[in-house]
Amino acid sequence: MKLIIKQYLSSLREREELDVILPDLLSQMGFNVISHPRRGTKQYGVDVAAVGKDDSGLGKVYLFSVKSGDLTQSSWDGNSNQALRPSLNEIIDAYIPTRIPPEHKDKEIVICLCIGGEIQEQIRTEVTNYEVRNTRQGLSFIEWNGDKLSDLILSTFLKEKLLPTESRPLLRKSLALIDEPDASFTYYLDLIKKLAHNTMNNQLRIRTLRQMNICLWILFSWCRDANNLESAYLAAEASLLYAWDISKGQYGKKNKNAVEVQYTFISILRLYHSVSFTFLGLKIMPYCGINHGLSATVRSSNKLDVNLKLFDILGRLALAGIWSYWISITSRSDEALRLRYLKEQEIVIRKMKQLINNNPTLSSPVKDDQAIDVFIAALLLYISENEKDNQFLAEWLSEILQRAILAFQCHEFYPCILRSYHELLEHPKRGDEEYQQEVTAGSILYPIIALWAAMLEDENLYSAISEAKKKEMEHCNFQLWYPDEETEENLYTNQEPHGAILSNLNMQYTPDEYIQLVWDECRHLDYFDRLSAVKLGIWPLIIVACRHYRLPVPVHFTMSEKRGGEGFVEQS
Repeated sequence: MKLIIKQYLSSLREREELDVILPDLLSQMGFNVISHPRRGTKQYGVDVAAVGKDDSGLGKVYLFSVKSGDLTQSSWDGNSNQALRPSLNEIIDAYIPTRIPPEHKDKEIVICLCIGGEIQEQIRTEVTNYEVRNTRQGLSFIEWNGDKLSDLILSTFLKEKLLPTESRPLLRKSLALIDEPDASFTYYLDLIKKLAHNTMNNQLRIRTLRQMNICLWILFSWCRDANNLESAYLAAEASLLYAWDISKGQYGKKNKNAVEVQYTFISILRLYHSVSFTFLGLKIMPYCGINHGLSATVRSSNKLDVNLKLFDILGRLALAGIWSYWISITSRSDEALRLRYLKEQEIVIRKMKQLINNNPTLSSPVKDDQAIDVFIAALLLYISENEKDNQFLAEWLSEILQRAILAFQCHEFYPCILRSYHELLEHPKRGDEEYQQEVTAGSILYPIIALWAAMLEDENLYSAISEAKKKEMEHCNFQLWYPDEETEENLYTNQEPHGAILSNLNMQYTPDEYIQLVWDECRHLDYFDRLSAVKLGIWPLIIVACRHYRLPVPVHFTMSEKRGGEGFVEQS
């Protein structure tokens, strides 16, 4: 396990990775962290500052300067702004005289060289001489290299009472099977379920969240090294959802432990965002603009495999854009941050449109529950408020409908309610009318397209759905999904079935009447508004849960007032 952790630490970058793990480690060791890593403000060489006791019980101020990987000549005293020696000089010359809080001025100061790897032998003498020259009364130096950090993580995060012996093999197996992502994720999910089992008080919640954070970081770093991020992506989604289920009851509370729970959840949320955009940035976005670029990477001669994977990618990409939108609307007090994420949202939308244009299978869903991915993509295009994006959405949905109806008429690869891969391999059974009626007995795809058609005021598309319902799909139960009283308890962990169905939509309504019917039901079944992620303004969590567990996305998101969340980022 120590070798696993050392490899993980050595692969972490300095900014927003190694310096993010350190505060959690210090807090778990009993230190009081008084300064966290920040962007956009001058830190005078200090990445993390904490107050704690040494082995003799004496209180000291610890100032950490963090460097990733091995410490080489260039990273020690090179031309880079991130070299360690200039940072140490800044700590001595500027931070210590001016930035130590008054209540800690009388404490001894310890400067810690925190390195993810090792200090290379050729510069060991220079580092040691620097420390000797600058050591004086009240100021000393210590070194935390990858070996020391591994020992601290093992003794603090992964000791017996924090990670039971029977849980450790789950992490090892998850890492060992990175090249088999489904198996790797299965072991990781078992691990976080075990970790989340006992969270009866805030101390246990904090411990569990930190454990989940460090385990996800380890998995992510190994996946990145192996150039296979699939397991890390799925693990990040599951970790985020379980972390919210653990921490949601502490939001709004001001006591120290509740604030620490909130802070640790935000750390997992940021890690999820990092994993998501690393996956999309490396594996998806570069190929969206290439004709059949992503279809070809599936490396299967079976069109079913291509179809299933491409819709999965579509949902992930659209979800990333929705997170960017959410951050932009919850960061209005920080104009630079708001503009940064608006730009990110625009990039995702452009890539998603290229993905759809260059991969025709995304206009031919074969599973009815691919309506989930269609809805997420439609939501992102709709909330951009760009007329061209709305026009693209209308044309894409029209293409989906035309292809679906034609495929149904010809008994060729039409949307069905089957979920099992083996059953889908045998779909469709040409000429078998009874089979066709059975596997199209219900649908969320068509009523969702109808809802977006009504929202976009596309009367031709809406009429086409009404006509299809009357002629080809009369036997099909058009339905929409709504949260119910059990949803809050089960949405984030998927423990039990939940939700209610608005059933038997006959599509004889006008577009305005249809919208009114759907929204009236939203107002009548107000359980959506009671969801913790909605009440606390972090509503994209609901879409993460729906994508991850393959639940229909609540149609409440078509109502603009349901997409609030003002101030969540500032509050957190």
